[in-house]
Amino acid sequence: TTAVLVAAIPGVTGAVLIIAALRLFARTGTPPEPWKPTAALATDGVYRFTRNPMYLGMALLLLALALGFRSWATLVVWPIVILIVDRFVIAREERYLAGLFGAPYAAYRTQVRRWL
Repeated sequence: TTAVLVAAIPGVTGAVLIIAALRLFARTGTPPEPWKPTAALATDGVYRFTRNPMYLGMALLLLALALGFRSWATLVVWPIVILIVDRFVIAREERYLAGLFGAPYAAYRTQVRRWL
């Protein structure tokens, strides 16, 4: 149906972003789980375009599910979920990375946007 085709665009994009980020984390030797200590600052690959490709990918996957299942409730909640992740999860991770990597992370933040 049309809803599935429309949902495929953010769904595939989200999956590609997440896979690309996970592959880069594997190459740099740092765990992708945010609760584990970070071993390296990822700034290559997909991280050249967004500082949070995994969160962006998850947001796109959620949008794809909302569109594919025609869930208006999910569409309404979607921006709220993004706001919560942005203000609480990402902000906390950025403070951690700033303390861990200092000037290199500060420079990276000025060059690459948080989402897009």
